Amino acid sequence: MEEELKQVKKDIRQEEKIEDVQYIELKAGLKDMRAQVKDSEEEHLSDLHDSEFYQKLREMRLKGEEDLALAREKLFGLFAQVPFKPFEIDMKEEEGLVKIQAMPEMRVFVNGREVKKGS
Repeated sequence: MEEELKQVKKDIRQEEKIEDVQYIELKAGLKDMRAQVKDSEEEHLSDLHDSEFYQKLREMRLKGEEDLALAREKLFGLFAQVPFKPFEIDMKEEEGLVKIQAMPEMRVFVNGREVKKGS
């Protein structure tokens, strides 16, 4: 039974195989085009790395990322100094006394997006 199933699968693969000459040529052409596109991209990146303007942009991005990280570190340092006050509420319900305890957590939002301490 296993051998029959293997043979059926082999027959299916054989039937699905495209042997049309035009298809084979198109597939080879596609492979060639992909290689040309990759070469073109690599050449463009190589030219960019030689560009003084591109290098300045990269330096500006790195400096901006560093400045942002330092500003966030300073901001969270200041938040750590602010005393947060937990609160408790005792409420009477039909079931009995309910004690609610809350430990407020400071969250920072920049342009509507939460900024986490590690980011």
